[in-house]
Amino acid sequence: MVVNLPDELWLDIFDLAVDDADLLDHALPTAFSEASWFKTLYGDWSLRSAQESVNNAQRRSYATKKAIMSTCRTWRRLGYEFFYRFLFFSNPRNIQRVCALMDRDKDLGWWTKRLHVTRYFAGGGATMETTQNSLVSIIRHCPNLEIFVVNWPLSNTLQAIGDALCTFCSRSLRVLHINIPTSSLAKFIFMLQCLPELVTAHIEFDGTPPEQIHLGAAGDLAITLPSLRHLSLRGPFQDFLEEAIGWSMPSLRSLGLDFVNHRDDFPDLMEFLRVHGAELTFLDLNIIPTLDVPAILDLCPLLTTFTFNPDWRIPGWEHHPFLESSIVRRPHANITTIGLHHLLYAFGVGYAATYDRVDPFATQMIRRRNDVNFAALNKRNFPRLERIRILNTTLLSDLEANNGPSQQCYERWERWWRQCRKEGVRLEDCTGETLGTLPMDPEDEETESVVEEGEPPLSSLRELLMECKRMNAQREMDVTPPALRMIYAGTSRLS
Repeated sequence: MVVNLPDELWLDIFDLAVDDADLLDHALPTAFSEASWFKTLYGDWSLRSAQESVNNAQRRSYATKKAIMSTCRTWRRLGYEFFYRFLFFSNPRNIQRVCALMDRDKDLGWWTKRLHVTRYFAGGGATMETTQNSLVSIIRHCPNLEIFVVNWPLSNTLQAIGDALCTFCSRSLRVLHINIPTSSLAKFIFMLQCLPELVTAHIEFDGTPPEQIHLGAAGDLAITLPSLRHLSLRGPFQDFLEEAIGWSMPSLRSLGLDFVNHRDDFPDLMEFLRVHGAELTFLDLNIIPTLDVPAILDLCPLLTTFTFNPDWRIPGWEHHPFLESSIVRRPHANITTIGLHHLLYAFGVGYAATYDRVDPFATQMIRRRNDVNFAALNKRNFPRLERIRILNTTLLSDLEANNGPSQQCYERWERWWRQCRKEGVRLEDCTGETLGTLPMDPEDEETESVVEEGEPPLSSLRELLMECKRMNAQREMDVTPPALRMIYAGTSRLS
């Protein structure tokens, strides 16, 4: 290694080699973060979530840094700045090891900007108390920490970890991803009061909320979060959302709500949007109970991205001249992207195929709602609409496993495609590809055919062309052609 170059130049080279600047992004994955296909050890296709992709990127980053630092002493000396910039733990014993290193060399934590603890299996050789103490000690050594992500529930450790963050990182912390018990809401509110520089907050609530929650002095706090732009909540968040109605969040632009499988005791979302919705540009509603979509869209005039559950019974379609739900009171001028959650029953695959045989009436009712809600996603209601994305990863996996929609639901598939083609709207799945573009083995890619933009991927003409191509190839080899299997879904990847 050339040793007469300045350290600054070698540091720039190291930075370019590891290429992990995206991990310092102050935005967390959302419902629109793209999933990706990968092959399992059993040879099956599966979907990897955006969060799993981030985890893999951190692992690759570690491997690259270790490889570079092992080449010579100079790289090892210079590489510490990058090696400790991100701390990613999937094993509690590693938390203790890093804690011991930072206790010996107190300068290591100066470089740390991201601390991520992902879920791990119990029995990792460390007690919860030991892990908590080690994690708190690491936070104490990281005065420049910007991103703190913990994917496992902080049941008995919230107060200790919260105190550490508020004491040592209150001015530097920008991103908080945390999982807390519903019963610890008061502690968390006090914690938020001490983190005024937060830009992004993702809070998951674990457990059943108590019938009557006692917030004490926390209920009277006038929280001000001047920099908070992205807020997402998951689980039984009703008490938190109703408390947040009275808070000051002038920079809030993105709101994501995932009520999981809860159906009762939904909070007063309309009142929250009356206070905080006027400046929102992104609203993600992954919720089972039906909400008043026209009123929500009126309260959020600047939205450019909106997601909802098309299984909802949005009234008005019975008397609508175009047999579509009354999803807006007036055309929404700014929405360009609409995301659709659920839709498990729309194409007759997976669990819905079984449930259809058990209760066909209920299934048909849900599909009817899907049809009238999808029909409302047009340029009359959304003049600037550019794309519709189906967000459910389970649905896409079921379509891949079933080799396409069921015969019973194929007409719906084609009808939705015709509507999008007519409106000039791109219809996508959760990977960002056009709906129906599924993964292919290398041998399938060789037979890939080209279809026009907007054409449904399932095409009898495409199947015929593929069959003829295979038969011609076999005829040249003077071999009896094998049975040709149907290939589902958009072999061409439309841009």
